[in-house]
Amino acid sequence: MDLIGYRGKSSTESASGGCPRQPRIIDNATDDYDLALVKRIRAQEEDWEMAFEQLVMKYQHSVLNTIYRYIGNYNEAEDIAQNVFIKVWHKIKTFKKKAKFSTWLYRIVVNQCLDYQRKKKKEGTVSLDDKLSEEKIPESLTVELDSEQKKKSAIIKQAINELPANQRIALILSKYENKSYQEIADIMGISLGAVAALISRAKESLKTKLIPLREKGII
Repeated sequence: MDLIGYRGKSSTESASGGCPRQPRIIDNATDDYDLALVKRIRAQEEDWEMAFEQLVMKYQHSVLNTIYRYIGNYNEAEDIAQNVFIKVWHKIKTFKKKAKFSTWLYRIVVNQCLDYQRKKKKEGTVSLDDKLSEEKIPESLTVELDSEQKKKSAIIKQAINELPANQRIALILSKYENKSYQEIADIMGISLGAVAALISRAKESLKTKLIPLREKGII
């Protein structure tokens, strides 16, 4: 999936049309790495487009996976992920250093997911989960599952998808993206207590739905 393609020619392609230049990759494990890239982009320093490309390379899979888990449709998740990085491209000068870049990025992800859901509700579109068996899924989420495991996974996923939007987002960020409660609070713009309450209610709701199925041996 090329999330840079909307800019036309890749920034790794030389201006003379010669051999592609490879982005300079450095240790990307720290917040300082993100801030250094953002600084280069905002100041439009030399190779600033490469800096943006490196941010995309670092986050594109986790962003896509989060969106896919929320909406359950790979093709539309790709489109939303593309929109996320377009917004990052246009809004990066509004990023404030007091926040982590990943927090700022995931606020955009969450808002795009909620916008998608509002649009679908307005259109009267039913859940897309029925199409999952026909859709490809992100490679990073693909594992070898037998038919029984697939059935269980589908039931659990459906139960998650039936949660209220805020509960679903909080649970996905916590369970699948390993975000701390503080990070989720910052991303969603709510208090720590509200995050804890959302995740607690989500887990309780899932337990209520899934325990009877487990007792019947369905999952």
